[in-house]
Amino acid sequence: MHYTKNSIGNYQSGVEVMFRNSIHQHAIKETVTKYGYSEELLRKIYDLNSDLLKVVESAKLAKHKKAEVFKKKNDLLTSVKKEYMRHVKLARIVLGNNIMAEEALVLNGARARTHKEFVFQMTVFVSNLLKNKEWLEALGVFNIKQENIKGLENHLSDYARLSELCLEAQGEVKRLTTLKKKMLTEIQSYVSDYVKVVRIAFEEKPKLLMSLGIRVKE
Repeated sequence: MHYTKNSIGNYQSGVEVMFRNSIHQHAIKETVTKYGYSEELLRKIYDLNSDLLKVVESAKLAKHKKAEVFKKKNDLLTSVKKEYMRHVKLARIVLGNNIMAEEALVLNGARARTHKEFVFQMTVFVSNLLKNKEWLEALGVFNIKQENIKGLENHLSDYARLSELCLEAQGEVKRLTTLKKKMLTEIQSYVSDYVKVVRIAFEEKPKLLMSLGIRVKE
């Protein structure tokens, strides 16, 4: 019985049955006690498995939360990009002959390929545009006002906040995954030895082995 050969759910169910019956079936508990498995040790393994179940559930919730926050971030970025590119295209029309504006607002050339660099370009555009009243007024011909650029700035702030939440969610998933593997390895070390012992102890009592969820060799 090894966790790598079963789903975690099935493995935990098997371990739960094995040690619950070892604790509550007198014939089993009395025999395994002679092999060094006191009720205290049996309960320790049983409780460790219960704790693992909590970690597994927490890991599932953490993965779900991670997926949700990443989706929010990506959806927001898609929306902000669309809004930003509309402003850039219009800015190129009214400020195309203004070398200083072209450089300060990064109007020329292709947009950055990576998200990080693209966000940086958007941030530079918004920041420098809000600092220059003349450029803002020039965009007014297309009904682009300061409040529109401020709105874009707020969206970028929201994106930065979601990016931080993504890092936190990713870190929590990693932490719980590491803890889950550590606990599984610890439980497996107990289970592996216990199965070997009870196979010896109940070699002539196959029904007791079956009650522990252990296949009887024919």
